[in-house]
Amino acid sequence: MKDSQNNFLIKPLIVLFIALFSVISCRGEDDTEDVTPLVGNWEWVSSIGGVGNTTETPTSTGNNIVFNFGADKKYTITTNGTVTNEGTFSLYKNVSNLEHLDRLYIDFSNYPDKMIINNDGVNLVWSDDANNGYTSTYKKK
Repeated sequence: MKDSQNNFLIKPLIVLFIALFSVISCRGEDDTEDVTPLVGNWEWVSSIGGVGNTTETPTSTGNNIVFNFGADKKYTITTNGTVTNEGTFSLYKNVSNLEHLDRLYIDFSNYPDKMIINNDGVNLVWSDDANNGYTSTYKKK
C-alpha cells in the first residue's frame, strides 16, 4: 500500500517538474517577427546617455555610422565608409529591464542587443535597456 501511495505522489511531481522546467528555460524570444520595417540603410543622428548623460553626434565624434539591415536578416555597420561590423540579426519580443513593458528587440550576432523604442519608417530609436545606457537615433537614408 505504501508503494502505491508513493507512486501516486511521484507522478504529479514529475509532471510539475517538467512543466516548471519548460517555463523557466524559455527566454521569451520569438524570432519570427517581421524584419521588413527595419530593412534599409539607417544613418546615425545622435546618442544620448552614459554616466554623464552626454550627447554624441557625427559632428562631435567625427564618425558617420550607417546600419544596413537586409531582408535576408544580415546587417552591416559602416563607419566613415568602412565596414566595421557585420553579421546576422533577428527580432524578438521581451519585457524591458527598465520599463517592465513588452518591447521589440534586435538580436545581433556580433553586436549588443538593442531595444527598439520607436520605428516610424523615417526615424529609428533604440536603447541599451540598461541604467546609464545610451539611446540612439537613426534616420532612414
